[in-house]
Amino acid sequence: MPAPGSIRAGQRIDLSVRFDRIVENIGQLEALADAFSLPELRDGARIHLNSVSVAAELKRRTTSSIIPTITLRDSNRQNLLGTISFAIFSGIENVQIVRGDPYNTNSGLEPKNVYDISKIAAFVTIIRDLETHLSNVQKTCILAPLNLTKISDPNYVRIARQREVAGVDIFVTESLFEDTSKYLDRVVLAREKGIKIPIIHNIFPFRSYEDAVSCVEKFGWKISEEELQGLKSGGAKYGIETARKRYFELIDRKEVSQGACISTRGNTEIVRQIVY
Repeated sequence: MPAPGSIRAGQRIDLSVRFDRIVENIGQLEALADAFSLPELRDGARIHLNSVSVAAELKRRTTSSIIPTITLRDSNRQNLLGTISFAIFSGIENVQIVRGDPYNTNSGLEPKNVYDISKIAAFVTIIRDLETHLSNVQKTCILAPLNLTKISDPNYVRIARQREVAGVDIFVTESLFEDTSKYLDRVVLAREKGIKIPIIHNIFPFRSYEDAVSCVEKFGWKISEEELQGLKSGGAKYGIETARKRYFELIDRKEVSQGACISTRGNTEIVRQIVY
């Protein structure tokens, strides 16, 4: 929601309504999804509720598995330890750990970058150690990012392997914006480099040409000129068709692909259009 100072005079925000809407959306997709992920958000102009607290409330109000994202960028060591301890106490079975892209601190408008614990592997090691000292606690399933575009870099492979050895259970890749066969070739290469744990792949449907350009500018994503032109002429329909094609190409390669994560973009109907 908007940060103080950007809220209009007299404007009232009902958080209960917003939670009710999320619960309703989850209910519409429960039959299609194994779990629901709360993504990492980088927008210093807005207030983002703590993802573990949100996940705990959604777990209480639904029967679904909710995966909160814990971002190293935003908290010091003590807060990170408190957050993961609360997640375990609340019965959250899965968490995703990310470093988080840095804020542009030169703008003077965005928060500071903390990175008190700067490495995902280091924090995962702390979580696994913490679990050994807590009674009646099942092992938490930990997810972490894997950037397949860097899998040919020995230094990056070393980082990925450190995360795996530390106790990461599942890798989640960057969004897929290219020929699926070429993309899966990099998955095969990752296996050859010694990456053994399951890898889940991200599907991100674009709404329009302008939407894609905005994402390129904001996140630095690389999208082919062919896809941009397709979005310019075909709009949201082309975006859905492209995402659907990639989804089924992933599903058809079960010997390589262990699953897919689809961004709803705030519209649950998108998922139905992709998977059916």
